[in-house]
Amino acid sequence: MLVVKKLEVFYGNFKAISNVNLKLRSGSLVAVIGPNGAGKSTLLKTIAGMLSYSGSITIENVEVRELSPWERIRYVTYVPATIATTVDITVGDLLLSTEGVDLRALENYVRMYDLRNLLNRRIWEVSTGELERALIVRGLSRLSKVYLFDELLSHIDLRYQIRVLKHLRRLVNEGRLVLVASNQLSPLLNFTDYVVAIRAGKLLAAGPTDEVICNELLKELYGVKAEIIRHRNLIDVVPIDEVKTSST
Repeated sequence: MLVVKKLEVFYGNFKAISNVNLKLRSGSLVAVIGPNGAGKSTLLKTIAGMLSYSGSITIENVEVRELSPWERIRYVTYVPATIATTVDITVGDLLLSTEGVDLRALENYVRMYDLRNLLNRRIWEVSTGELERALIVRGLSRLSKVYLFDELLSHIDLRYQIRVLKHLRRLVNEGRLVLVASNQLSPLLNFTDYVVAIRAGKLLAAGPTDEVICNELLKELYGVKAEIIRHRNLIDVVPIDEVKTSST
């Protein structure tokens, strides 16, 4: 169980997260959605213990800020979509560049995500999608209770999008909690149990995917008109046009 109470995060004088309250059960796959600059990445990084905060964040009744770095590995892992490629390291070096990696799990994930032929290549020699696959593998190999994926679907192609989402479903079925921040709503929403919608650092909506995703929310969140197609327990969001305002 992840419980967030009265969470606030500042960058200097700028309030990036304002009074966010959440309760998310283990065994859930959660989409964190919102426009650029809404605070999605900040929320995930704060839950991971990477940023200072006021309020409370607990995982299984343990306050995140009170965890030591080694204890935090067992509880939570943050996975970015990309990293700077100016460092001269190989993909294999990257996979081992974080503490807490389970080597047996790492070997399995390298095979699952087709990285074996990339291990000796420099990270600036691989594509953005290949680099993201390596970051996914590195994060999953820590075997944490909670996984936080930032813009998970930004760079990987359709085959790997489906592969990773199906695997995340298996992980939540085993009792883990997974949060995925993304503006790529399809195919993500077909795999999620729950949606958290953020705008301007504030929680706009939270609840089961089928109940939360609606035209009114998408209009308020992104300023777009969209067609929401539901068929055989599948959901697809097709943006149609911007919502006209006085400034547009």
